Amino acid sequence: MARFRSRPPAALYVAGPFAMGYTEFYNFLIPLYGLSLGMSAGQIGMLVGARSLLAVFLSIHVGALMDRLGTRRVALFFVWTAMALAPIFPLLPWFWPLLLLQVVNGGALQFAWSGSQTLIAQLAEGEAEYLGRFSFFARIGTTVAPMIAGAAWDFGGAWPSYALRRCLGRRADPGAAPRSRGANRRGRPPQSR
Repeated sequence: MARFRSRPPAALYVAGPFAMGYTEFYNFLIPLYGLSLGMSAGQIGMLVGARSLLAVFLSIHVGALMDRLGTRRVALFFVWTAMALAPIFPLLPWFWPLLLLQVVNGGALQFAWSGSQTLIAQLAEGEAEYLGRFSFFARIGTTVAPMIAGAAWDFGGAWPSYALRRCLGRRADPGAAPRSRGANRRGRPPQSR
């Protein structure tokens, strides 16, 4: 059984709650924002579902892109894209532009999470113990994030909620995690011949 030699897996445990919690912020905030704008339940349902639309059609292609350009680089692009789009949500009080933003931002979040999972598997070098611990800490994020988002919403509405979500996005950044032992400059494990 191989052990974590390069660095303690603390980065895995710190990133876990933020990685899944990052997505849960959106799952919680978009219905609140839609309600605050007076949208119908059908419109809110469309906004919530729209976040997965790009992933349905492009997941395989983004996976191929990760293989070609490196998982770390592609995941970083999508994390930073989602972080850049977060402050735009409170600026859009109309359904159709908000739906389009939700489609693009939801795709970025889905692809960033796919990259994060791949990077965690590379960092843990396939060790089920470390992957299980990461999953445990990720579930803490899914539990706590809606509570924090709700408190931020109660404190000041959409602006502080989305601002906090943007700040927490940095903690979910896979670029902050160490590279796996033996990974090349693109963040991929060396090819076996």
